[in-house]
Amino acid sequence: MCLHRRLWPFSLLVLGMAAGLAPGAPRVDQKQKDKASRDFIFEAKPKEITAGEAVVLRWSIKGATKVTIEEAEETRSGDVALKKLGTFDGSSGTLEVKPESTTSYIISCEGSTSFACASVTVRVHVRQR
Repeated sequence: MCLHRRLWPFSLLVLGMAAGLAPGAPRVDQKQKDKASRDFIFEAKPKEITAGEAVVLRWSIKGATKVTIEEAEETRSGDVALKKLGTFDGSSGTLEVKPESTTSYIISCEGSTSFACASVTVRVHVRQR
């Protein structure tokens, strides 16, 4: 099992604490939130499409040296299948994808002393025949 999958619950706790969501978490002022949001960006544009249209995944993660992007799609049995889309050197980049159904994209980032994960979901509307 990959490191980011084992650390995922812990990462959520840490991210929740940073956002002030976890019990006992210290308050974070707006300046700190704004700076943190500029230091770690992972987004999909647009977030809603019709099947067959393209989406651009964009990331910019301060201090990242390697980034891995995976897609997580629900299978017919209800399980989630992960598919590695690529590993990229550097802290920023883009990737065009064309999901056929609603899909979540997971980014795993490695840096000189850190490791982080995040996800973004693209909602896909299927055309009626």
